[in-house]
Amino acid sequence: MKPPKFHEGQAVVCVNDDFSVLLAQNPHIRVPRSGPTYHVRELYAVGAAWGLTLAEIDNQGVAPGYPEANFHQDRFAPLEMMPDEALAELLAESLELQPAR
Repeated sequence: MKPPKFHEGQAVVCVNDDFSVLLAQNPHIRVPRSGPTYHVRELYAVGAAWGLTLAEIDNQGVAPGYPEANFHQDRFAPLEMMPDEALAELLAESLELQPAR
């Protein structure tokens, strides 16, 4: 198994926030969205891949008797390694989602 792409505490952004299959299984699970910065809380070996939980999202207790939902590492990019134009695009998307004041 390859080592994980991230480490605990690392700042990441979600680059694939289509969690429709996961939400169909349990609509109460909180999922990350493209735009905000998240921090890796824990890493989990899931088969031949790595899943992670995020400090900003707590799904403990959402599905009693099951492990906390984790998200495949390929859905994220490290914040400090994103090209400036990609970071600007994510910021613009995030601002578009904010309600007008």
